Parts: sequence; C-alpha cells; structure tokens
Amino acid sequence: MPAYVNDGDPPYRPEILLWLNADGLVIGTTLGKPGEALAQASDHLRATIEKPMIGPPQSPARIRVSSVELASALRASHPSIEITYGPTPEIDQVIEGMSAHMRSSPSEPQSLLGGGIVPEAMASFFRAAVDLFRAKPWKLVPGDAILSVTAEARGLNQAALSVIGQMGQSFGFLLFSSVEDFDAYLDAAESIARGEHPTMPQYLVLNFERGADLDPAVRKEISSHKWEVAGPQAYPWVAFIDKAMVPRPPTAKELALMEAVALALAVLATEKKAITAAFAGGKPFERVYSVPTHDGKIAVTLCAPHPQQPSNDDVLSALAQLDEDGTIGDLDKRQPLEDELVAAFLASPEGGAVSEMEGHRMLMQYAADYVGASIATLEPEDLREVLFEIIPRKVSVDPSSASAIIEDCRAFYRFLDHSFGLALAEDCLRVLGPSAGKKLEQALADPRNFGMAKSILMAGEKAGFDIHSKEGIEAWMREVQGKPLPASVRLPFSGMDLGMAPRLASSLDRKKKNQRKAARKARKKNR
Repeated sequence: MPAYVNDGDPPYRPEILLWLNADGLVIGTTLGKPGEALAQASDHLRATIEKPMIGPPQSPARIRVSSVELASALRASHPSIEITYGPTPEIDQVIEGMSAHMRSSPSEPQSLLGGGIVPEAMASFFRAAVDLFRAKPWKLVPGDAILSVTAEARGLNQAALSVIGQMGQSFGFLLFSSVEDFDAYLDAAESIARGEHPTMPQYLVLNFERGADLDPAVRKEISSHKWEVAGPQAYPWVAFIDKAMVPRPPTAKELALMEAVALALAVLATEKKAITAAFAGGKPFERVYSVPTHDGKIAVTLCAPHPQQPSNDDVLSALAQLDEDGTIGDLDKRQPLEDELVAAFLASPEGGAVSEMEGHRMLMQYAADYVGASIATLEPEDLREVLFEIIPRKVSVDPSSASAIIEDCRAFYRFLDHSFGLALAEDCLRVLGPSAGKKLEQALADPRNFGMAKSILMAGEKAGFDIHSKEGIEAWMREVQGKPLPASVRLPFSGMDLGMAPRLASSLDRKKKNQRKAARKARKKNR
C-alpha cells in the first residue's frame, strides 16, 4: 500500500491482494500485515472466483502475476489455471489511483504520537529542534557538503548527514546510512528530473514547516501539549523515507537518534571559524558530543567534512582546475567557489578586520577577467600587474583607499598560507610588502593610468557628482549627454579605426592570457 500504518513498532506498509478481471475492474481485494498476503493468496483467489465483488462467478483460464513467489503459491493450489509471470501495469494504475484518492480525500485526524512514541519523548525532540533552528547550521555548512555521523550505540558508523536550507527554504537535514546512499540519492534525484522512476535509498529527514501548513489536528496536538517551537515557520517533523519514496513516522528509537543528531549539530554550529575553514579545504573538524535525549545520553561523533567525501571539493583545487580548463572567466562556475573561500576567510583570524573595500574580492575578479588566473594560480608578476596596472585603470576609488585594499589582500594571502598552505602565498606576500600601499596610492591618483570608463567617472567626481551611487552616475551621464567629453577623459586607440579597436584589444588580451598560461605551466613543470 502507498501508506504506513502506525499501530506497531516499527510502522508498516500493509500488503494488499488485488484481483482484476480482463476489463481492468477490481473483483477482489484484501489487506494484511507484511508477509500475510502470500499465505492468504490461494484461499483468497478461490473466494474471489466464487464470489467476485463485481459480476457473476467465473473461473479464469489464465492469471498473470508479477511475483515469482505468488505464481508458485497459486500453481500449487490451482493446477487447472495457467499462472503466468510478467509485468502487471494494470495493478500499478490502480495503486496510483488509490494514492491520488488518498491525497485528495479528507484523512483521519493526524498525530505525532503512536508507534511507541510518548508525549514526553516528542517534547524532548521539540526542544532539541528549537536549538537546531536557532543555531542555523545551513548558514555554515555548504549545500554540496556532507558531515560524518557516528553513533555506535544506535548502529551508525560514518553515516552521511546533508544539511539543507542554504537557499532559504526547507530547513533541516537528511541522514543517510552511508556516503554511497547519499550519492545514490543525488543520482536518483537527477533521474527523477529526467522523468524516470529510480529506486531511492532510504533515509531519515528532519524538516521545519510553517505552522499554517500543518494539519490542524497536528497543530492542535502541539499546542495542547505545549511543545516548544522556535517560531511560526519552525515547526519540526521527522520522517523515514523508504525506497519507494513513501514516508512513514519515526520509531521511538529513530526519534531519539534524530534528537541526538539535532543537538550535536546545534553545538557544532557554534564552531563557526573551524567548520567554515574545514569545508573550505582546511583542517578537518571532528568532535564527540554526549547529548541528553529522552532515551538517555547518546554519544554522537560529527566530522566535517565527511572523510569519504571526494578530495576534489577543496575549493583551491577546484579554482585551479577552472584555470587549467580555461573556464576561470565563467562567473557562474567561479563565483560559488570564491564565495566559499571568502566565507572561510572572513571566519578566520586573518579575516577579522577586513575593510569595506574588500580588496580580496577585487583581486580575484580582475585576476580572472584580465589575467586569466585564479587566486590559486596567480603568479607574483601577475599579481603586480593586477594591483598596480589593472586596478588603477579599471577601479574608480579614491587613492586614499589604497592602503585598505593592500591590507585586505595581505590578510587574504596570510589566510591562504595558514589554512591551505598555498605554495605561491609567500612570494605574493613579498609583492604586498611595506611599500605596496604607497605604490598603489600613486597609481590610483595618476590620470595617465585611467581607462576611458574610469576617466569619465573620475571627471564626474571632479565635477561634484557622486559616482559611487547609481543616481549620481546617471546624473553625470545626463550632464555630458550630447556634449564634448571633458579634456581629462583619455580615449583609447587615438588615431585608429575605432571599429578595429575592440577586435584588436580582444586579440591582444587572448594572446597575453595564452602567453601567461603557457608560462605558468612551464614554471609548474619545472618546480
């Protein structure tokens, strides 16, 4: 059946025997607990032949079933009937219709209790869920990362925990028995998106819902027992999802396990700097938490990231691979990796005093766009070009911001050296030496370094417009519209066919990037 019955421990999906005639009409049916239907099959077939639900008694010449075991049982008791074995899509259609009817029809009043779960146990779980929701681990753990969970007393050994909610919805976590099951889940999700019907691995889920979306009976039950919730959008529920993607309520043991994991994960979320660094490729973080549940204390070991998670999740390795593939300029591919790296940086001791200039972001952007290198592969000579040529040409900032930009970059490279052991960090830090701030300040102040776009903006600032706001830039553009450009604006390719200029610039950029890439490969080979 496409639903569970929660009158035992564990809950179970009833088995159903269905007999259809040649017209596709159900002429016999009976329900039983798992394992009972096969034993009843022969007697129930006889009863259905003698007294069908629809029409007169009629003995069939042939019956088709989809189970080898069922075919064997029927052949032994009904030798005069030809029992064939093969697919029974007609039965699937009936089950689908039953599922649709169950979803659309008023259901029996729901309850979070039953199956051995008492109010005190559910109250304890709700308190743990409050701690988890307030800790917000989805703001700390990347969406594509998994943690290892071991609770030997509960039969878990390096289970895989996936935190969800990074997109601002469906907060909670999924718990798989192994990394292999987690990978199978991702593969199955892709198959479903293609319209296929794969077999899912089973898993436990803890999710938070809006109270307004709950069944009224459940909402009333929570209120009457005074179970604590963190807010109107933080009503927790736990379910076991089987291989057919049919959910069932948890057993008492499963509820205690999920309570323990929720408590441990909430404590783990307080270790922000260490966890962020661990998921950004730094030192793995592992802790053993002994947490109190309604079922007693449970020892839970959490490790971030999961030891069996592929090592190519190292953010620097992934950035270096984009450089190698020639796709570092693809913002959709690069941005998530840089965001992950910056998150780890800001959570580190080195990132504690970063300025609003975000020099590290500026550095990565212009290195990728104009040098064709990631922060993982940027050579010292290319760093000099980005800092003292490209940024002065492209970025419209006051020269007094130079020291903040340099200090941000200096702190970033210290972080990369300390947390990742970046081989180029030491040489790049020499470029960011004591004189770097003054050198950048002079370059930012020299109009000869300005590109045309920057020249226009700086001329607007000189004219008294706020070029750091959208409104100020638009006002300046209206001011100069239809007028000769200010004398301070330097036009590129003076005296050249301007139709050729963009193509020539693009060709020169590609040639320069290819030369740099070849040089980097040669240096890498000779190390």
